[in-house]
Amino acid sequence: MTINQKIEQEYFDHIVAGEKREIRLAADAVREGDTVILEEWDPHTQEYTGRKIETLVTAVRPQAATNGRTAVERTEERSQLVQFEPKESKYTPAS
Repeated sequence: MTINQKIEQEYFDHIVAGEKREIRLAADAVREGDTVILEEWDPHTQEYTGRKIETLVTAVRPQAATNGRTAVERTEERSQLVQFEPKESKYTPAS
């Protein structure tokens, strides 16, 4: 499956530089072997920048939010820690 996910500029830059190989996603549908296309998002302009990077999911671990929430709220707010490797693709991040 291919999933498009927006990601803020500061995190996108770390991924492109090879410094970051995992992200947290609220989606339960992500599985090992999926393709995730990360699309850079500028939170100041509230628009996509046009830069993208295609990644291959190598591992998925469920993560429960704990930040002082009740057990019911934690269950409803599950996220996943998704590890990935960049893929060669038609998307070439601009500098």
